[in-house]
Amino acid sequence: MSLPRHWRRLVKLGPEDMMPVRREVVEATMRGYGIDEAAAREMLDREHAKCTLYRNDLYQVQVAPCGPGGTMLHICIRRVDGGMFKDWRHFQQIKNEVAGPEREAIEMYPRESRLVDQANKWHLWVLPEGKEIGIGWQERDVQYEENRDVPGLRQRPL
Repeated sequence: MSLPRHWRRLVKLGPEDMMPVRREVVEATMRGYGIDEAAAREMLDREHAKCTLYRNDLYQVQVAPCGPGGTMLHICIRRVDGGMFKDWRHFQQIKNEVAGPEREAIEMYPRESRLVDQANKWHLWVLPEGKEIGIGWQERDVQYEENRDVPGLRQRPL
């Protein structure tokens, strides 16, 4: 399969590549959860220890096991520049690189009582290997030609 335009493969980061947790993040965690600094740092350290981090020139990606027995993955994606633009092909490539090309993932739009919206981040939830979501198309149908003049079928080139 071809890579999306403007794509550089993700690089897995090691512990030596991690920056210390910034003071502002600790303070926001303290305020948000009503806890002291020691508890906030412990909470952040515990969450970070579960994760594997990846990065390229556009995105920082945090991956952690979740779901029953840790058989699913939670992929948290943010743009390095803090921007809001989202490229579907890039997200598909991120899913492929960190979870595998034959695993399915969803981006959920929850009911308001479950809404989490604290930063410019996107979340993908990856099903266990061999599981299907049960909705959507069953066969591949991909078009990479531009079709600029075909109403309803405009596509940008790969």
